[in-house]
Amino acid sequence: MTAVDTAAGSRGQVTIIVLPSGITPDDLEGLDGAAIGLMNGGLGEVSAQQTWLDVSQGARAFDTTYDTPLERVYPGGESAQGWEKVVRRGRTAESTVIPGLLASVLVRNGLDAAAAESAGTAALAVVRRDGSVARAPTACGGPESMIRPDIPGAEAPIPGCPDPVTVLSMPVSSAFETAANRRARDLQIFIERPPADSGDQLAIAIAGPGYSGMLESPSTRTGGYVLATDIAPTILEHFGLRTPKAMTGLPLESGGELDLERLAELEGRYEEVGKRRGAALAIPLLLWIGLVALVSLVSRGLYARPAIRLLCLSTVLLPGVLLLTAALSPSLGVERTIATLLPVLIAGLLMRLAPGWLSLALACGLTVIPYGIDMLAGSVLTPLSVIGPNPGLGARFYGIGNELESTLMILTSIGTGAALTCSGTAGRRAAVIFLAVGLVSTVVFAAGRFGADVGAAIVFPVAAVVAAAIATGRPRLAWVGLAVAAAALALLAVADIVTGSETHFVRSVVGGSGGSFFDVVGHRLDATLESFTRLSRIPVTVLALAVIALGVWKRPLIGDWLADLPLMKAGIAAAAAGSLVGAVTNDSGALFIQVGTLYLALVLGFAWTAAKSRNSGG
Repeated sequence: MTAVDTAAGSRGQVTIIVLPSGITPDDLEGLDGAAIGLMNGGLGEVSAQQTWLDVSQGARAFDTTYDTPLERVYPGGESAQGWEKVVRRGRTAESTVIPGLLASVLVRNGLDAAAAESAGTAALAVVRRDGSVARAPTACGGPESMIRPDIPGAEAPIPGCPDPVTVLSMPVSSAFETAANRRARDLQIFIERPPADSGDQLAIAIAGPGYSGMLESPSTRTGGYVLATDIAPTILEHFGLRTPKAMTGLPLESGGELDLERLAELEGRYEEVGKRRGAALAIPLLLWIGLVALVSLVSRGLYARPAIRLLCLSTVLLPGVLLLTAALSPSLGVERTIATLLPVLIAGLLMRLAPGWLSLALACGLTVIPYGIDMLAGSVLTPLSVIGPNPGLGARFYGIGNELESTLMILTSIGTGAALTCSGTAGRRAAVIFLAVGLVSTVVFAAGRFGADVGAAIVFPVAAVVAAAIATGRPRLAWVGLAVAAAALALLAVADIVTGSETHFVRSVVGGSGGSFFDVVGHRLDATLESFTRLSRIPVTVLALAVIALGVWKRPLIGDWLADLPLMKAGIAAAAAGSLVGAVTNDSGALFIQVGTLYLALVLGFAWTAAKSRNSGG
């Protein structure tokens, strides 16, 4: 038994092997005993240094949440230059990040982690918390170190690399030879070298006991797609060590047949999702608003009412259409065309076949229900939707994100109110339906096994209770919504712990992320405030606040539009309450104000057209 076997407890050696930039999963096909996939290197367009730092800490945060940008940090000799600034910067992040945590945990358990000279910047992955870097022998990482002993199954580590964990680099051709000569107990992690400054996905493969086919990660729940923060927990699990709470990554797994075509499609779509949000969302909406204004002006108001109804229904239908385009994965031009024309065509058909509030109820259902079905099916299409979570950014890979949380809560409340208005249901029965719809929506969009959105466990119950209270004519009961939201959070935590689901809430608040509960709350409040002061969002936020002020000023007139529609009033009030609570409790508070104002303004415009029709006898 060799020295490395003794140190590693006979679990074998771990080698992080850095391959040249520009390779793809196709280039890794045929690695002996390996599972292949794509790795997200960071939150946004991070530097290569940040990717390796995230590997070292097993956790990450958005650059915008640090108080300073990442300055030059590089491994020089036996220490990392600029490490003190990295540590100070890490303390300012919204979540707990501890640079150098991986190597420190290994050393604490008698396992050395070293970097060969060939590792370059990747040596940051095994820097210890004090900034020191253990260096592998000079021979480690050289051409001769990749040659295995002549005897098959020899019990020696890679020649020249005696440490339990080693980081080095090599060309792809040497990687195949290394994987072919791997001992049964060894774990080899092949990672494409990150570009200097890019958010592109990286090719990755792991050769080791139990790995084959496609790489998988509970962090993403997406076959073939893993995170840089999953590397550290995978190494610790290999040695039978417990993952620290501060590490948010999860050990990598594998399963299923290798599908390189799917990986290529996934990579392409993830890179496009973030880039297309403006084109697929803002452009259709601005175009529709411009056309409505033009039609109203040219017709001197004659066609203003149908134009506003069409605008409202089209905007409600747009998220649902974007789920359809996620399934088609079209080019930018085709997706933009579909997003612009299809909602209008469906909206026109609804106005023709289901006039009045029924058209709004159906439009809401055509958007909310497909997303709910996708959640129950395992969140297959939603992450690929341009309005869904942004996997290319590295923010979320399954379930719903903040944009959909706010949108679906509003459309659920409005749609339920519109459906009840059309059916003639009232009183306690209407209140029960509001509560039942809110309960189902909370389970589907908040539970870790489905939508995995913590905020949904707050805003959906609040909206449901507010709507039920108003439906029964007892609006003061709406205050119970706060207690209901707290109870829903507690039940969510219990359900996710029992089912083994991994949500951000359970892992960062209940399970702990290395900081206290109050640290987590403090970070989220800071993020909420930052969302309102972010320069790029200020104009839209100011406009939204101006629209809200106008609505408050004209509330008697708005009340007249809804005078004979108590359940629509309940749905609108519920959506407004949910948006307000979401703005206060969510780290994207400004987004809730913006989305809530847009949809509520359009629905109130719809109510205005309905009131005009009643008054004119139309």
